[in-house]
Amino acid sequence: MRQGYEKTSMQQIAGHSGLTKGALYHHFDSKESLLERMCADHYQALVNAALPVLKDTVLSCFSRIRRIIDLARGMGMTNVSFVSEYLKVRGDESCVMLKERLRKYDKKLYADLIGPLLKEAKEKGECNFLSSPEVLALFIHQLDQGVYEEINRAFGEHSKSEAEKRIIEIMKSYVYVLSRMLNTRTEEAAKLIGLEESMFLYGELLRAGGK
Repeated sequence: MRQGYEKTSMQQIAGHSGLTKGALYHHFDSKESLLERMCADHYQALVNAALPVLKDTVLSCFSRIRRIIDLARGMGMTNVSFVSEYLKVRGDESCVMLKERLRKYDKKLYADLIGPLLKEAKEKGECNFLSSPEVLALFIHQLDQGVYEEINRAFGEHSKSEAEKRIIEIMKSYVYVLSRMLNTRTEEAAKLIGLEESMFLYGELLRAGGK
């Protein structure tokens, strides 16, 4: 938490945890495997939070997808795991290993939870896409990540007025592409990603003058 992942050694971890280095290596053969376990636990916390939503058949499939996506976006900054605490304390640090592991589990979350819901949505007539739901779920994940990166770039590289225009363009494109991918109306795609709420949040951030 103090030094970041890259600058922390297994010797330091052993010392602070009251273990010998050999005892620590008995459980984890490398610092990377320790990070993997932390990220896997973080993923399981996300799944545990999402399961009640997944099983709530009173909601439409799109409503459940929307809620799970919101959980995936928001729980990284809540008290669900060591990873959450780390992101809050060291959010601006470029931790390549951590980002790679979290991206892997993000994809797994979309494939394991969003994929089945897309399949159910198609069966119930909420959408009518042609590709497999698992592949489509991964494409939506990649699209979501790309939009997030572009919006961050808009905040960092443009004035407030230009950033606002850029963000509107990005979100309009996002909704259009998503509606074509799902073969559904743009209004439904907008609801799926919470367009209205997202634009309100970005507007508040712009007015506050920070990311």
